[in-house]
Amino acid sequence: MEDSVHVVDGKLTLFSEHDLDRLLDATLDILRDTGIQVHSDEFLDALARTDARVDKAARHVTFSPATVKRFVDERRASQPAMTARDHDGSYVASVGCVIAPFLHDFARRTRRPATGNDLIELIHWAEVDTPSSTHIGQAVTMSEVDPRVEPIEAYALLLEHSSRPNDAAYASDTRQIEFLLELSEAYHGRRIFPHGASFMTSPLTFGERAAQQTLATIALGQTHFGFGVMPISGGNAPMTIAGNIVLSAAELLGAWLTIRARVPEATFSGGACNGFMDLRRGVATFNSPEALLADLGVAELFERRLGGAVGVAAGADYIEARLPGIQAAYERTYRAMAIAAFAGNRFHLGGSGTLDGGKVFSPVQFILERDLGEGLWRLGQGITIDEDTLAVDTIRAVGVGEGKSYLGTDHTMHYFRSMWFPQFMSRTPCETDEFEFSRDQAMLAAAHDHYRDALTRYAPPELDSGVLQEIRNTVSRARKHLTD
Repeated sequence: MEDSVHVVDGKLTLFSEHDLDRLLDATLDILRDTGIQVHSDEFLDALARTDARVDKAARHVTFSPATVKRFVDERRASQPAMTARDHDGSYVASVGCVIAPFLHDFARRTRRPATGNDLIELIHWAEVDTPSSTHIGQAVTMSEVDPRVEPIEAYALLLEHSSRPNDAAYASDTRQIEFLLELSEAYHGRRIFPHGASFMTSPLTFGERAAQQTLATIALGQTHFGFGVMPISGGNAPMTIAGNIVLSAAELLGAWLTIRARVPEATFSGGACNGFMDLRRGVATFNSPEALLADLGVAELFERRLGGAVGVAAGADYIEARLPGIQAAYERTYRAMAIAAFAGNRFHLGGSGTLDGGKVFSPVQFILERDLGEGLWRLGQGITIDEDTLAVDTIRAVGVGEGKSYLGTDHTMHYFRSMWFPQFMSRTPCETDEFEFSRDQAMLAAAHDHYRDALTRYAPPELDSGVLQEIRNTVSRARKHLTD
Protein backbone atom coordinates (compact mmCIF):
# COMPACT_ATOMS: atom_id res chain seq x y z
CA MET A 1 0.00 0.00 0.00
CA GLU A 2 1.39 3.41 -0.99
CA ASP A 3 2.14 5.80 1.83
CA SER A 4 -0.57 8.47 1.63
CA VAL A 5 1.23 11.22 3.58
CA HIS A 6 3.36 13.52 1.43
CA VAL A 7 5.25 16.78 1.90
CA VAL A 8 4.32 19.64 -0.44
CA ASP A 9 5.70 23.18 -0.05
CA GLY A 10 6.89 22.45 3.47
CA LYS A 11 3.68 20.97 4.89
CA LEU A 12 2.19 17.52 5.17
CA THR A 13 -0.46 16.54 2.65
CA LEU A 14 -2.68 13.48 2.49
CA PHE A 15 -3.19 13.12 -1.23
CA SER A 16 -1.22 12.72 -4.41
CA GLU A 17 -2.46 14.50 -7.53
CA HIS A 18 -3.97 11.19 -8.67
CA ASP A 19 -5.78 10.80 -5.34
CA LEU A 20 -7.26 14.28 -5.67
CA ASP A 21 -8.46 13.56 -9.22
CA ARG A 22 -10.25 10.44 -8.02
CA LEU A 23 -11.87 12.22 -5.08
CA LEU A 24 -13.03 15.04 -7.35
CA ASP A 25 -14.42 12.65 -9.96
CA ALA A 26 -16.30 10.71 -7.27
CA THR A 27 -17.76 13.95 -5.86
CA LEU A 28 -18.93 15.05 -9.32
CA ASP A 29 -20.48 11.63 -9.88
CA ILE A 30 -22.47 11.91 -6.63
CA LEU A 31 -23.78 15.37 -7.48
CA ARG A 32 -24.73 14.22 -10.99
CA ASP A 33 -26.32 10.86 -10.17
CA THR A 34 -27.47 11.08 -6.53
CA GLY A 35 -27.73 14.82 -5.97
CA ILE A 36 -29.17 16.44 -2.86
CA GLN A 37 -32.55 16.97 -1.26
CA VAL A 38 -33.65 20.59 -0.70
CA HIS A 39 -36.43 21.30 1.81
CA SER A 40 -37.44 24.74 0.53
CA ASP A 41 -39.77 25.69 -2.31
CA GLU A 42 -38.03 29.05 -2.68
CA PHE A 43 -34.62 27.45 -3.20
CA LEU A 44 -36.10 24.75 -5.47
CA ASP A 45 -37.71 27.45 -7.64
CA ALA A 46 -34.41 29.33 -7.82
CA LEU A 47 -32.57 26.13 -8.78
CA ALA A 48 -35.15 25.41 -11.48
CA ARG A 49 -34.16 28.70 -13.14
CA THR A 50 -30.58 27.41 -13.47
CA ASP A 51 -29.33 24.38 -15.39
CA ALA A 52 -29.75 22.13 -12.32
CA ARG A 53 -32.20 19.25 -12.74
CA VAL A 54 -35.04 19.74 -10.25
CA ASP A 55 -37.82 17.34 -9.23
CA LYS A 56 -39.86 19.65 -7.04
CA ALA A 57 -42.32 16.99 -5.91
CA ALA A 58 -39.49 14.85 -4.58
CA ARG A 59 -37.47 17.92 -3.47
CA HIS A 60 -34.57 16.41 -5.39
CA VAL A 61 -31.82 18.25 -7.26
CA THR A 62 -28.88 17.01 -9.33
CA PHE A 63 -26.04 19.00 -10.89
CA SER A 64 -24.09 18.27 -14.05
CA PRO A 65 -20.28 18.04 -13.78
CA ALA A 66 -20.02 21.00 -16.16
CA THR A 67 -22.12 23.16 -13.80
CA VAL A 68 -20.01 22.22 -10.79
CA LYS A 69 -16.74 22.77 -12.65
CA ARG A 70 -17.79 26.26 -13.78
CA PHE A 71 -18.64 27.14 -10.19
CA VAL A 72 -15.34 25.72 -8.94
CA ASP A 73 -13.35 27.57 -11.61
CA GLU A 74 -14.97 30.85 -10.55
CA ARG A 75 -14.09 30.18 -6.90
CA ARG A 76 -10.50 29.24 -7.71
CA ALA A 77 -10.05 32.39 -9.76
CA SER A 78 -11.38 34.66 -7.01
CA GLN A 79 -10.18 32.92 -3.84
CA PRO A 80 -6.93 34.32 -2.36
CA ALA A 81 -4.12 31.85 -1.83
CA MET A 82 -3.83 30.37 1.64
CA THR A 83 -0.93 31.63 3.73
CA ALA A 84 0.56 30.32 6.95
CA ARG A 85 -0.68 31.95 10.13
CA ASP A 86 1.58 34.67 11.45
CA HIS A 87 3.65 33.25 14.29
CA ASP A 88 5.19 36.38 15.74
CA GLY A 89 4.42 37.70 19.20
CA SER A 90 2.87 35.90 22.15
CA TYR A 91 0.46 32.99 22.20
CA VAL A 92 -3.16 34.14 22.35
CA ALA A 93 -6.13 32.07 23.56
CA SER A 94 -9.69 33.40 23.50
CA VAL A 95 -12.99 32.36 25.07
CA GLY A 96 -16.18 31.39 23.32
CA CYS A 97 -15.51 29.67 19.98
CA VAL A 98 -17.98 26.95 20.98
CA ILE A 99 -21.03 27.70 23.18
CA ALA A 100 -21.53 24.76 25.55
CA PRO A 101 -24.77 23.80 27.34
CA PHE A 102 -22.91 22.45 30.40
CA LEU A 103 -20.33 23.83 32.83
CA HIS A 104 -17.68 21.78 34.59
CA ASP A 105 -17.98 23.08 38.15
CA PHE A 106 -14.53 22.35 39.58
CA ALA A 107 -15.38 23.46 43.12
CA ARG A 108 -18.26 20.98 43.32
CA ARG A 109 -16.55 18.33 41.18
CA THR A 110 -19.57 18.05 38.91
CA ARG A 111 -20.84 18.72 35.43
CA ARG A 112 -24.12 20.64 35.41
CA PRO A 113 -26.33 22.77 33.14
CA ALA A 114 -24.97 26.30 32.98
CA THR A 115 -26.96 29.26 34.28
CA GLY A 116 -27.13 33.00 33.71
CA ASN A 117 -24.97 33.58 36.80
CA ASP A 118 -22.37 31.21 35.35
CA LEU A 119 -22.35 33.12 32.07
CA ILE A 120 -21.85 36.45 33.82
CA GLU A 121 -19.08 35.02 36.01
CA LEU A 122 -17.28 33.57 32.99
CA ILE A 123 -17.47 36.91 31.17
CA HIS A 124 -16.02 38.66 34.24
CA TRP A 125 -13.16 36.14 34.44
CA ALA A 126 -12.37 36.39 30.72
CA GLU A 127 -12.42 40.19 30.89
CA VAL A 128 -9.58 40.03 33.44
CA ASP A 129 -7.67 36.92 32.38
CA THR A 130 -7.51 37.05 28.57
CA PRO A 131 -5.53 39.52 26.43
CA SER A 132 -7.17 42.82 25.59
CA SER A 133 -6.49 42.07 21.92
CA THR A 134 -8.98 39.17 21.93
CA HIS A 135 -12.76 39.11 21.81
CA ILE A 136 -14.84 37.37 24.47
CA GLY A 137 -17.64 34.97 23.60
CA GLN A 138 -20.54 33.54 25.51
CA ALA A 139 -18.92 30.17 26.41
CA VAL A 140 -22.14 28.64 27.82
CA THR A 141 -25.90 28.75 27.32
CA MET A 142 -28.30 29.67 30.14
CA SER A 143 -30.40 26.62 31.00
CA GLU A 144 -33.05 28.52 32.97
CA VAL A 145 -33.87 30.96 30.13
CA ASP A 146 -36.53 30.21 27.51
CA PRO A 147 -34.56 28.91 24.49
CA ARG A 148 -36.64 31.10 22.20
CA VAL A 149 -34.94 34.20 23.63
CA GLU A 150 -31.81 32.73 25.28
CA PRO A 151 -29.38 33.73 22.47
CA ILE A 152 -30.68 37.31 22.60
CA GLU A 153 -30.47 37.62 26.38
CA ALA A 154 -27.04 35.97 26.41
CA TYR A 155 -25.65 38.33 23.78
CA ALA A 156 -27.11 41.32 25.65
CA LEU A 157 -25.35 40.19 28.84
CA LEU A 158 -22.11 39.87 26.91
CA LEU A 159 -22.46 43.40 25.53
CA GLU A 160 -23.20 44.76 29.00
CA HIS A 161 -20.47 42.96 30.94
CA SER A 162 -17.54 42.87 28.49
CA SER A 163 -15.51 45.67 26.96
CA ARG A 164 -14.59 43.46 23.98
CA PRO A 165 -17.50 41.16 23.10
CA ASN A 166 -17.52 38.92 20.06
CA ASP A 167 -18.86 40.72 17.01
CA ALA A 168 -21.26 37.94 16.01
CA ALA A 169 -23.88 36.29 18.19
CA TYR A 170 -25.51 32.89 17.70
CA ALA A 171 -29.10 32.35 16.55
CA SER A 172 -30.92 29.08 17.17
CA ASP A 173 -34.12 30.29 15.45
CA THR A 174 -34.66 32.50 12.41
CA ARG A 175 -36.96 34.80 14.40
CA GLN A 176 -34.04 35.77 16.64
CA ILE A 177 -31.91 37.15 13.82
CA GLU A 178 -33.55 40.56 13.51
CA PHE A 179 -33.20 41.20 17.26
CA LEU A 180 -29.55 40.10 17.27
CA LEU A 181 -28.87 42.44 14.37
CA GLU A 182 -30.45 45.27 16.36
CA LEU A 183 -28.17 44.50 19.31
CA SER A 184 -25.06 44.47 17.14
CA GLU A 185 -26.07 47.75 15.52
CA ALA A 186 -26.75 49.38 18.89
CA TYR A 187 -23.36 48.33 20.28
CA HIS A 188 -21.04 48.13 17.25
CA GLY A 189 -22.77 50.64 15.02
CA ARG A 190 -23.27 48.09 12.24
CA ARG A 191 -25.34 45.01 11.53
CA ILE A 192 -23.36 41.82 12.12
CA PHE A 193 -25.05 38.59 11.08
CA PRO A 194 -25.17 35.89 13.75
CA HIS A 195 -23.96 32.34 13.35
CA GLY A 196 -26.65 29.70 13.23
CA ALA A 197 -28.05 26.49 11.79
CA SER A 198 -25.72 26.46 8.80
CA PHE A 199 -24.94 22.75 8.49
CA MET A 200 -26.05 20.23 5.92
CA THR A 201 -27.96 17.22 7.24
CA SER A 202 -26.28 14.01 6.19
CA PRO A 203 -26.77 12.29 3.93
CA LEU A 204 -27.02 14.97 1.24
CA THR A 205 -29.88 17.05 2.66
CA PHE A 206 -30.31 20.83 2.71
CA GLY A 207 -32.75 20.73 5.62
CA GLU A 208 -35.72 22.94 6.38
CA ARG A 209 -34.10 24.63 9.38
CA ALA A 210 -30.94 25.50 7.45
CA ALA A 211 -33.02 26.71 4.52
CA GLN A 212 -35.20 28.94 6.70
CA GLN A 213 -32.24 30.53 8.44
CA THR A 214 -30.39 31.07 5.17
CA LEU A 215 -33.45 32.69 3.55
CA ALA A 216 -33.90 34.92 6.59
CA THR A 217 -30.33 36.20 6.37
CA ILE A 218 -30.66 36.67 2.61
CA ALA A 219 -33.76 38.80 3.17
CA LEU A 220 -31.74 40.93 5.59
CA GLY A 221 -28.89 41.45 3.12
CA GLN A 222 -26.42 38.65 3.84
CA THR A 223 -24.13 37.76 0.91
CA HIS A 224 -21.42 35.63 2.53
CA PHE A 225 -22.38 32.19 3.79
CA GLY A 226 -20.37 29.84 5.97
CA PHE A 227 -21.69 26.29 5.78
CA GLY A 228 -20.58 23.13 7.49
CA VAL A 229 -20.86 19.37 7.20
CA MET A 230 -20.92 16.75 9.94
CA PRO A 231 -21.35 13.28 8.40
CA ILE A 232 -20.69 10.36 10.77
CA SER A 233 -19.12 7.34 9.12
CA GLY A 234 -20.97 4.13 9.86
CA GLY A 235 -24.12 6.16 10.64
CA ASN A 236 -25.12 8.64 7.95
CA ALA A 237 -21.95 8.34 5.87
CA PRO A 238 -19.75 5.58 4.40
CA MET A 239 -17.50 3.83 6.89
CA THR A 240 -14.33 4.62 4.95
CA ILE A 241 -12.46 7.89 5.30
CA ALA A 242 -12.40 8.45 1.53
CA GLY A 243 -16.14 7.83 1.29
CA ASN A 244 -16.76 10.30 4.12
CA ILE A 245 -14.69 12.94 2.28
CA VAL A 246 -16.61 12.42 -0.98
CA LEU A 247 -19.96 12.76 0.79
CA SER A 248 -18.75 15.88 2.63
CA ALA A 249 -17.50 17.54 -0.55
CA ALA A 250 -20.75 16.78 -2.36
CA GLU A 251 -22.77 18.20 0.54
CA LEU A 252 -20.77 21.43 0.72
CA LEU A 253 -20.84 22.01 -3.04
CA GLY A 254 -24.53 21.14 -3.16
CA ALA A 255 -25.33 23.65 -0.39
CA TRP A 256 -23.29 26.40 -2.04
CA LEU A 257 -24.84 25.83 -5.46
CA THR A 258 -28.29 25.93 -3.87
CA ILE A 259 -27.62 29.27 -2.18
CA ARG A 260 -25.95 30.67 -5.28
CA ALA A 261 -29.08 29.97 -7.32
CA ARG A 262 -30.87 32.46 -5.04
CA VAL A 263 -27.93 34.87 -4.52
CA PRO A 264 -25.71 34.90 -7.64
CA GLU A 265 -23.15 37.21 -5.99
CA ALA A 266 -22.79 35.01 -2.89
CA THR A 267 -19.40 34.03 -1.51
CA PHE A 268 -18.76 30.97 0.62
CA SER A 269 -16.64 29.32 3.27
CA GLY A 270 -17.04 25.97 4.96
CA GLY A 271 -16.10 23.73 7.82
CA ALA A 272 -15.78 19.97 8.23
CA CYS A 273 -16.70 18.45 11.59
CA ASN A 274 -16.79 14.80 10.62
CA GLY A 275 -17.27 11.85 12.95
CA PHE A 276 -16.93 8.08 13.01
CA MET A 277 -19.11 5.53 14.76
CA ASP A 278 -17.29 3.50 17.38
CA LEU A 279 -19.31 0.35 16.70
CA ARG A 280 -17.78 -1.40 19.72
CA ARG A 281 -19.22 1.20 22.09
CA GLY A 282 -22.16 2.53 20.09
CA VAL A 283 -21.03 6.17 20.20
CA ALA A 284 -19.90 8.73 17.64
CA THR A 285 -16.39 10.13 17.99
CA PHE A 286 -15.23 13.41 16.48
CA ASN A 287 -11.62 13.09 17.58
CA SER A 288 -10.52 9.65 16.45
CA PRO A 289 -7.63 9.58 13.95
CA GLU A 290 -10.15 8.59 11.28
CA ALA A 291 -12.47 11.52 12.06
CA LEU A 292 -9.60 14.00 12.08
CA LEU A 293 -8.23 12.60 8.82
CA ALA A 294 -11.65 13.07 7.24
CA ASP A 295 -11.75 16.71 8.38
CA LEU A 296 -8.25 17.35 7.06
CA GLY A 297 -9.00 15.47 3.85
CA VAL A 298 -12.04 17.64 3.10
CA ALA A 299 -10.02 20.81 3.76
CA GLU A 300 -7.18 19.63 1.50
CA LEU A 301 -9.51 18.60 -1.33
CA PHE A 302 -11.07 22.06 -1.32
CA GLU A 303 -7.75 23.86 -1.04
CA ARG A 304 -6.10 22.00 -3.89
CA ARG A 305 -9.06 21.37 -6.21
CA LEU A 306 -12.22 23.23 -5.25
CA GLY A 307 -11.28 26.81 -4.40
CA GLY A 308 -10.27 26.61 -0.73
CA ALA A 309 -11.92 28.43 2.20
CA VAL A 310 -12.79 25.19 4.02
CA GLY A 311 -11.25 24.32 7.37
CA VAL A 312 -11.70 22.03 10.35
CA ALA A 313 -14.87 23.26 12.07
CA ALA A 314 -14.23 24.39 15.67
CA GLY A 315 -10.52 23.68 15.21
CA ALA A 316 -9.14 21.71 18.14
CA ASP A 317 -12.27 22.06 20.29
CA TYR A 318 -13.98 18.70 19.77
CA ILE A 319 -12.22 16.25 22.05
CA GLU A 320 -13.63 13.23 23.87
CA ALA A 321 -12.30 13.86 27.40
CA ARG A 322 -15.05 14.57 29.95
CA LEU A 323 -12.83 16.07 32.66
CA PRO A 324 -9.79 18.35 32.78
CA GLY A 325 -6.65 16.25 32.96
CA ILE A 326 -4.19 14.12 31.04
CA GLN A 327 -6.63 12.74 28.44
CA ALA A 328 -7.85 16.25 27.63
CA ALA A 329 -4.29 17.53 27.35
CA TYR A 330 -3.28 14.68 25.02
CA GLU A 331 -6.34 14.93 22.78
CA ARG A 332 -6.14 18.70 22.39
CA THR A 333 -2.42 18.67 21.65
CA TYR A 334 -2.54 15.82 19.14
CA ARG A 335 -5.50 17.40 17.37
CA ALA A 336 -3.93 20.86 17.26
CA MET A 337 -0.58 19.58 15.97
CA ALA A 338 -2.27 17.53 13.24
CA ILE A 339 -4.26 20.55 12.07
CA ALA A 340 -1.13 22.70 12.09
CA ALA A 341 0.94 20.15 10.19
CA PHE A 342 -1.61 19.44 7.47
CA ALA A 343 -3.23 22.88 7.19
CA GLY A 344 0.11 24.65 6.80
CA ASN A 345 -0.27 26.87 9.87
CA ARG A 346 2.13 27.25 12.77
CA PHE A 347 1.56 25.34 16.00
CA HIS A 348 -1.48 26.74 17.79
CA LEU A 349 -3.15 24.67 20.49
CA GLY A 350 -6.54 26.27 19.96
CA GLY A 351 -9.42 24.92 21.95
CA SER A 352 -11.62 27.10 24.07
CA GLY A 353 -11.72 25.17 27.33
CA THR A 354 -14.30 22.73 26.01
CA LEU A 355 -14.72 19.05 26.90
CA ASP A 356 -16.92 16.15 25.76
CA GLY A 357 -17.20 17.13 22.10
CA GLY A 358 -17.91 20.80 22.83
CA LYS A 359 -20.78 20.11 25.24
CA VAL A 360 -18.98 21.23 28.42
CA PHE A 361 -17.01 24.40 29.19
CA SER A 362 -14.34 24.40 31.89
CA PRO A 363 -12.39 27.53 32.84
CA VAL A 364 -9.84 25.28 34.56
CA GLN A 365 -9.34 23.41 31.29
CA PHE A 366 -8.97 26.70 29.42
CA ILE A 367 -6.32 27.97 31.84
CA LEU A 368 -4.28 24.76 31.62
CA GLU A 369 -4.60 24.67 27.83
CA ARG A 370 -3.26 28.20 27.64
CA ASP A 371 -0.21 27.06 29.62
CA LEU A 372 0.30 24.13 27.25
CA GLY A 373 -0.43 26.30 24.23
CA GLU A 374 2.30 28.78 25.09
CA GLY A 375 4.83 25.93 25.06
CA LEU A 376 3.58 24.60 21.73
CA TRP A 377 3.64 28.12 20.30
CA ARG A 378 7.28 28.51 21.38
CA LEU A 379 8.15 25.26 19.61
CA GLY A 380 6.58 26.60 16.43
CA GLN A 381 8.67 29.76 16.52
CA GLY A 382 11.71 27.70 15.60
CA ILE A 383 15.31 28.85 15.98
CA THR A 384 16.67 32.34 15.38
CA ILE A 385 20.07 32.43 13.69
CA ASP A 386 21.95 35.73 13.93
CA GLU A 387 25.24 37.10 15.19
CA ASP A 388 24.08 37.28 18.79
CA THR A 389 22.30 33.92 19.04
CA LEU A 390 25.31 32.09 17.58
CA ALA A 391 27.06 33.25 20.78
CA VAL A 392 30.59 32.94 19.39
CA ASP A 393 31.96 35.80 21.54
CA THR A 394 30.35 34.32 24.67
CA ILE A 395 31.75 30.85 23.91
CA ARG A 396 35.20 32.38 23.49
CA ALA A 397 34.89 34.37 26.72
CA VAL A 398 33.87 31.35 28.82
CA GLY A 399 36.53 29.19 27.22
CA VAL A 400 37.23 25.52 27.94
CA GLY A 401 37.71 23.23 30.89
CA GLU A 402 36.02 22.01 34.04
CA GLY A 403 34.53 24.62 36.30
CA LYS A 404 33.58 26.91 33.46
CA SER A 405 29.95 28.09 33.36
CA TYR A 406 27.62 30.24 31.30
CA LEU A 407 25.34 30.82 34.26
CA GLY A 408 26.64 34.27 35.19
CA THR A 409 27.11 35.69 31.70
CA ASP A 410 25.16 38.67 30.38
CA HIS A 411 24.22 36.56 27.38
CA THR A 412 22.44 34.01 29.60
CA MET A 413 20.74 36.72 31.64
CA HIS A 414 19.44 38.33 28.43
CA TYR A 415 18.12 35.23 26.70
CA PHE A 416 16.69 33.18 29.54
CA ARG A 417 13.71 35.53 29.69
CA SER A 418 12.63 34.43 26.21
CA MET A 419 12.33 30.78 27.30
CA TRP A 420 8.98 29.17 28.01
CA PHE A 421 8.23 28.91 31.74
CA PRO A 422 5.04 26.93 32.46
CA GLN A 423 2.85 28.39 35.15
CA PHE A 424 1.12 25.20 36.28
CA MET A 425 3.11 22.20 35.02
CA SER A 426 5.85 20.97 37.32
CA ARG A 427 9.58 21.17 36.65
CA THR A 428 10.69 20.61 40.25
CA PRO A 429 12.77 17.61 41.38
CA CYS A 430 10.98 14.36 42.13
CA GLU A 431 9.67 14.11 45.67
CA THR A 432 7.79 11.34 47.52
CA ASP A 433 5.48 8.98 45.65
CA GLU A 434 2.49 10.33 47.52
CA PHE A 435 3.38 13.89 46.57
CA GLU A 436 4.04 13.01 42.92
CA PHE A 437 0.69 11.20 42.61
CA SER A 438 -1.02 14.34 43.89
CA ARG A 439 0.63 16.70 41.39
CA ASP A 440 -2.11 16.50 38.75
CA GLN A 441 -4.81 17.40 41.26
CA ALA A 442 -2.63 20.18 42.66
CA MET A 443 -2.21 21.59 39.14
CA LEU A 444 -5.99 21.58 38.58
CA ALA A 445 -6.56 23.22 41.96
CA ALA A 446 -3.97 25.90 41.18
CA ALA A 447 -5.72 26.68 37.90
CA HIS A 448 -9.02 26.97 39.77
CA ASP A 449 -7.45 29.33 42.31
CA HIS A 450 -6.16 31.42 39.40
CA TYR A 451 -9.72 31.60 38.03
CA ARG A 452 -11.19 32.68 41.38
CA ASP A 453 -8.49 35.31 41.84
CA ALA A 454 -9.24 36.82 38.43
CA LEU A 455 -12.89 37.23 39.39
CA THR A 456 -11.92 39.46 42.31
CA ARG A 457 -10.24 41.90 39.91
CA TYR A 458 -13.16 42.42 37.50
CA ALA A 459 -14.31 46.00 36.89
CA PRO A 460 -17.45 46.71 34.80
CA PRO A 461 -16.80 48.33 31.42
CA GLU A 462 -18.02 51.84 30.78
CA LEU A 463 -21.05 51.57 28.51
CA ASP A 464 -23.03 54.55 27.27
CA SER A 465 -26.35 54.69 29.14
CA GLY A 466 -28.25 55.28 25.91
CA VAL A 467 -26.69 52.21 24.30
CA LEU A 468 -27.41 50.14 27.40
CA GLN A 469 -31.06 51.24 27.38
CA GLU A 470 -31.34 50.42 23.68
CA ILE A 471 -29.95 46.93 24.35
CA ARG A 472 -32.40 46.35 27.19
CA ASN A 473 -35.32 47.63 25.12
CA THR A 474 -34.44 45.19 22.34
CA VAL A 475 -34.33 42.30 24.80
CA SER A 476 -37.69 43.32 26.25
CA ARG A 477 -39.30 43.45 22.82
CA ALA A 478 -37.76 40.09 21.92
CA ARG A 479 -39.21 38.45 25.04
CA LYS A 480 -42.66 39.82 24.24
CA HIS A 481 -42.52 38.98 20.53
CA LEU A 482 -40.95 35.52 20.77
CA THR A 483 -42.56 34.09 23.91
CA ASP A 484 -46.10 35.49 23.96
